[in-house]
Amino acid sequence: MAIRPILLFIFVLALSAAANAHAETSGSSIPEVRDGKGRQAEYERMTEELKQLQDGLPAKKTELAQLRRKWVVVKGRMPTQEELEEFEEQRAEGEVSVADNPYVNKNPLSSPGRYRGAYYKKLDEVRGDEARIARLRDEIKALNP
Repeated sequence: MAIRPILLFIFVLALSAAANAHAETSGSSIPEVRDGKGRQAEYERMTEELKQLQDGLPAKKTELAQLRRKWVVVKGRMPTQEELEEFEEQRAEGEVSVADNPYVNKNPLSSPGRYRGAYYKKLDEVRGDEARIARLRDEIKALNP
């Protein structure tokens, strides 16, 4: 009974090796366009996508700045010098609680977590768009001899 799973495994390996060999001999799965019309269509598609990404990028960067601002505002506040001195005096006297800390936001409903998550999600999106713009520029440059 133990031989059957081994035979099945060997059969699957042989099939995958044959498929890889066939893929290597047949070339890439994307057909290469050699005529002028196909290159022109590809060029137009890439330039249109590049234009759309470049037009949308400033709005995304503005939204990123707004999300950063929301995150910073909700995260906490900068205490005054008097509040800091008072806190240091309380700490020197003995035990202090979180409520005494002037850096801590006193309202538990205004957690910065959701704004931080939204900021990093938008940041990844902006970086992805910038990377795609760079790749498209390189591909367009490669199309034009």
